[in-house]
Amino acid sequence: MSDKIYLIDGSGYIFRAYYAVLQPLKTKNGFPTNALFGFTKMLLKLLKEMESDQVVMIFDAGKETFRNQLYPLYKANRSECPEDLVPQMPYFREISKALGLRTLEMPGFEADDLIGTFVNQFQKCNQETVVVSADKDLMQLVHPLTSIYDPMKGKHYQKAEVIEKFGVAPEQVVDFLALTGDSSDNIPGLSGVGPKTATALIQAYGNIEQIIESADLLATNTSIRGSKKIAEQIKNDPQVLRLSKSLTQIELNVPLILTDLPAQPLIQELNPEDLKSYIKRQIINIDELKKLTEQLEFDSLVAEFLKNNSPKKEAIADYQTIYAKDFPTWLKQLESQKEFSFDLETTSLNTLEAEIVGAAFCWDNNKSFYLPIAHRESSEPQIPVELLISSLKSILENPNIKKIGQNLKYDVGVLANYQVRVVGISFDTMVAAYLIDADASSFGLTRLAKDYLGYDVTEYTDTTAGLASFAEVEVSVATHYAAQDAHYAWLLKEQLAPKIIENDLSRVMDDIEMPLIGVLSDIERNGIGLDTEFLLKMSKELEIDLEALNIKIQDLAGEDFNQNSTKQLATILFDKLNLPTAGLKKTKTGISTDVTTLEKLSYLHPLPKTILDYRELYKLKSTYVDALPRYVNAKTNRLHTSFNQTITATGRLSSSSPNLQNIPIQSEYGRKIREAFCAPKGKKLISADYSQIELRVLADLSQDQNLINAFKNDQDIHTQTARQILNLPADLPLDSNQRRLGKTINFGIIYGMSGFRLARELEIPVGQATRYIDDYFSYYSGVREYFKNVEAMLNADGYVETMFGRKRYIKSIDTAGRDKGFLVRAALNAPVQGTAADIIKIAMNRLQHVIIADKLPLKIILQVHDELLFETSEDFQEQARQLIQDLMESALSLAVPLKIGLGIGSNWGEIH
Repeated sequence: MSDKIYLIDGSGYIFRAYYAVLQPLKTKNGFPTNALFGFTKMLLKLLKEMESDQVVMIFDAGKETFRNQLYPLYKANRSECPEDLVPQMPYFREISKALGLRTLEMPGFEADDLIGTFVNQFQKCNQETVVVSADKDLMQLVHPLTSIYDPMKGKHYQKAEVIEKFGVAPEQVVDFLALTGDSSDNIPGLSGVGPKTATALIQAYGNIEQIIESADLLATNTSIRGSKKIAEQIKNDPQVLRLSKSLTQIELNVPLILTDLPAQPLIQELNPEDLKSYIKRQIINIDELKKLTEQLEFDSLVAEFLKNNSPKKEAIADYQTIYAKDFPTWLKQLESQKEFSFDLETTSLNTLEAEIVGAAFCWDNNKSFYLPIAHRESSEPQIPVELLISSLKSILENPNIKKIGQNLKYDVGVLANYQVRVVGISFDTMVAAYLIDADASSFGLTRLAKDYLGYDVTEYTDTTAGLASFAEVEVSVATHYAAQDAHYAWLLKEQLAPKIIENDLSRVMDDIEMPLIGVLSDIERNGIGLDTEFLLKMSKELEIDLEALNIKIQDLAGEDFNQNSTKQLATILFDKLNLPTAGLKKTKTGISTDVTTLEKLSYLHPLPKTILDYRELYKLKSTYVDALPRYVNAKTNRLHTSFNQTITATGRLSSSSPNLQNIPIQSEYGRKIREAFCAPKGKKLISADYSQIELRVLADLSQDQNLINAFKNDQDIHTQTARQILNLPADLPLDSNQRRLGKTINFGIIYGMSGFRLARELEIPVGQATRYIDDYFSYYSGVREYFKNVEAMLNADGYVETMFGRKRYIKSIDTAGRDKGFLVRAALNAPVQGTAADIIKIAMNRLQHVIIADKLPLKIILQVHDELLFETSEDFQEQARQLIQDLMESALSLAVPLKIGLGIGSNWGEIH
């Protein structure tokens, strides 16, 4: 469950629903229901999407508000509520309540003010909020902790999107609205000031007061259209602007009384947790909801929703608490088990910082146990953590006792803090579910228990609601939550293990993925050194380069503009520079200015290329140079990423917090960033990178003799391909462009590159690129036949598989339509990329086994694509080099030799 708080603009929802459902829906008795139907449909969709139980529906209480006292003509132009909407009004609140939502409104204030007050209170306690609305006035609330979500457009508005929409920052939106006015709300604004002029005024002078103070300067500012007339208006009646701002400014401190509480306290008097508890979504009132929707005659709309949101169904089992007095007897039971599932409850999601609060164990379909260790309060003495560790260490480290769990890498990492090395990992339910269907929506326990067991889970957020940590959870509540997790993992193993066997996944499960859990935990724990001073210096250099690029961009444009505004950029490119728009992607707001568009235009004018250069540098600076130092752990003074086994559909590993897989290698700065990853004094880094592993795998899978012979004879495969495609003699040396052609085609074929894409990559005509591909398949005919066979397997079985049996299901291939080509290309690539991923995993397992068994001064510290990075002592570097080469090159026997490129240095960049 998400911990975000959703604040729904109920009144906005009503009118959007009314105008969205234009057909005159009515009951048999003639009661209008179009707005109610649309409102309910939109709300059900939102509740399904948001995955949060912190949500409140906020309505306008009436027409008269404090703004009418400021300005009696406020909203005087508003037409009366549509006649057929009036009778529907009471039901919106009733439907919201039946769906378990708290509804709020307050006389004298608008829904915007109540939303603003909630946002203000939650921002003070660092709580993230999402305002669900399409109202532009609410954009002024956007903040690092607050976003706007327009569900009908599926668009989220944060600072960048607000700037894109208005040309000003969120805190300036109120000034923007005051300047432009609003005829529907009868807010005066300034005559003749539209959005462009309002943006220009704010960018030039600041907020409303600053604009008023700058009226004399404005009068002489020729860059702002109509500046003299605008200045005269301001001088003649500055109060109009001040009034307009007062009317558009959202009140953040409404003295809101919350009903249904005994003392009816003001919102400002409640602490954040009480406030969250007050708006927490209640259980759906199924009877009331059915009654309402039957009466309104759209009960079928909620049928599917109710099916998925019915009261929780949980396994009936005996969940026992094991206190200190029970522990000796319980331990004897555990010692007699050959297999069990376990789950730790801790103080942190960061394994390096986590301390054990309790532990759950299960080895029975009908019984599970929870051992409280460090809860703040307990009716009986808990088990001391030292006793728990000393008693369980030999069991957890026994390879003959099988361990089961959900996401065991986390538990393994936490136990490492207590010098326990878990071995005997036999079944991780998360990994098993991933292998069975890598494209599933989730591999979390909630989804697995629902799909495979038919049970709901007790959520962590429900268990810890209003509490600082799991240590504050009552032991009885913790027992149910934790023992259930261990119990469900045990039950899931019984369901998933046969499917692993049925799908011939035992080899990849048992020999690759299960051993890898401990290896990845070790790598995460090892971490890597980071030179933060180097990155700080680099950041300053990038600031200078970015400023220079920005000046160049403005010069090329011939005027100052906000390059982050897609609208302003489009105006410069297509209106001022008159660059052609034929063939460019269109959006609802005009011509796209995305990367693809700018790449196409970069051949016609230097501005698009300069903007691309700016964006690339900015991304490097923000994503890596400035961000990486924040991930350095204070205890270890090293950077520790987290590796994910169940993210990519092909079997490749990914990393997060931070993601180190996508640091660019092509650009100068991208390569330079790698220099920050360094070895400590007295140590060296070793990089081992599989050479052209996917092409070598393709040679084996396709059994193409020309491809096999090239690798067996140690020929440069890119040169060999280029010679064949270009029909060049064997003794003629190739230039770099010719070899690049061979390389682009070789790797492009693996990824299903079309003639159009190859033409763009090589900057050649499409017809010529298509001929190159045809010539490739004429020479490597075995590859062509292999791809035909893979596609036939896909059409027949709905999946493809790697050399080890890892499967990639393409479920929508029969109904893919225009996307079929993309899905086929993904399917053709999956066996090659997946097999390559498995090979490097096998190598990691073998290497780590030897490192531990022989207690070598060598650590695996990073895995990126086909490369492993190691840290070793200076006096062991040659032995390490030989060991790494031997084990990686012998990881699997193929029709062609596996080869690695090895490098040693003081930092990662130096090696490359």
